[in-house]
Amino acid sequence: MLPTPLCCIMGNHGSDKGHEYIQYSWHNYTLIYHKLFQDIQYQTKRVFELGLGTNNTQIPSNMGKDGKPGASLYGWAEFFPNAQIFGADIDKNILFQTDRIHTYYCDQTNPDIIQAMWSQEGLEEPFDIIVEDGLHTFEANVCFFENSIHKLKKGGYYIIEDIRNDTLERWNSQLEQWKEKYSNHTYKLLIIPSRRNHADNTLLIIQSV
Repeated sequence: MLPTPLCCIMGNHGSDKGHEYIQYSWHNYTLIYHKLFQDIQYQTKRVFELGLGTNNTQIPSNMGKDGKPGASLYGWAEFFPNAQIFGADIDKNILFQTDRIHTYYCDQTNPDIIQAMWSQEGLEEPFDIIVEDGLHTFEANVCFFENSIHKLKKGGYYIIEDIRNDTLERWNSQLEQWKEKYSNHTYKLLIIPSRRNHADNTLLIIQSV
């Protein structure tokens, strides 16, 4: 399978979402993302990603000591040239700002902190795309979604990354509940084939309709 332009962009910035040499990448999400987003690349105005990729090895779901915090945000900024890019992380030491990237503190296991984050200046308006790449546990994913889905624009995408295959049964049950509670959304649990990663190369793609 040939890499997409987004594979190259994310790989060049040091993100683990994809790489030019797609067969060697731990995740190959950029193949899916390019298909989803290529037609809205220039119309997209607001993108949010939870999880900047901390390199503090004492923090769960870290990227290792050689990780590059903010890599995916820089990648999104390049791919969506007309968008403001927002991000958040529990590691306050890696927060940063540029002319088009703005980052905030968030603990995705604490509903009060999540709600306080969304009330901050710059985050009031809804988003075209929300990507959740934070603490990769079922409980944390559910907590952040239920306290954040109201920030998604109609027609927008909310994506949860790195879902472990050994939690799929729990997810199928959870989705049945969400389909009733948040009925104006579609849900697709996508297990992506990978030569390297047979543990957590799965996305949950949610779209507001």
